[in-house]
Amino acid sequence: MKKILVILCSFFAAQILFAQSLEDYVDSKYLAEIKSKGNISLIHEKKDTVMEMVPFCKYTDEIKSDLICTKGGVPFLAEFLYVIPKKDLADDISKVNSESIEKLFRSLSKMEGMTYIHNGGKEDILYKKCYAIESPDSDTPISDPLEGEVDGLKVYAYQHDHTFGHTKYEINYYKDNNVILLKFINQIPMGILGIKAVKEKSLKMNVMCIDIGEDLLLYLSTDVKAKNLPGIRGQIEDSMTVRMDAVYKWFMKQFK
Repeated sequence: MKKILVILCSFFAAQILFAQSLEDYVDSKYLAEIKSKGNISLIHEKKDTVMEMVPFCKYTDEIKSDLICTKGGVPFLAEFLYVIPKKDLADDISKVNSESIEKLFRSLSKMEGMTYIHNGGKEDILYKKCYAIESPDSDTPISDPLEGEVDGLKVYAYQHDHTFGHTKYEINYYKDNNVILLKFINQIPMGILGIKAVKEKSLKMNVMCIDIGEDLLLYLSTDVKAKNLPGIRGQIEDSMTVRMDAVYKWFMKQFK
């Protein structure tokens, strides 16, 4: 009898999950636009450091608080929201679920070779190298963190970035039912045009994916405090917006 009750509870929990829709997660201010266009980007003005498009979930308040861009220097804050039909990702949409998304986000080495468009339409390799490392002090590749519980997982990663060169991140993973969130924070200074324009722990990126049945809701954001240098905000905007676009396009290809 107990086993039957567990099965029934799991069934009804699944029904509640897949009964959810965009209305449950997206602010009404952006609902019509995301439904009609499928994506929204919001590049905040320099003095605007309030996030507006974070989906409603367990992690909303945490993401919106303690922003790096409010702590001096030259701020940059941008948000990107996408509705992705699962049928656009795979012929068998049952293969696109929270478990497969979790596995993808843990497979850091799959980002190696990711391409992006820059300089007026030129395609180039964004990450020439990408792999997990034991700590910010290490350069030695280790296996992708595919084992164990994902919620609460902390991983360090190395990337050789086309613009920033050698970069290292701390990545914190969170999962709550149909929501998975990754927080990236840079662990070493990042250079632009030969200048270390972003100090360590001065760049944060959020990657959130929510399974809402036949669709996925993908939220990306970048939160930066740069040094006060001429033209630096424009450089940061150019660099980070194309990276967010690259992450979206990379994600779209991973289920094929």
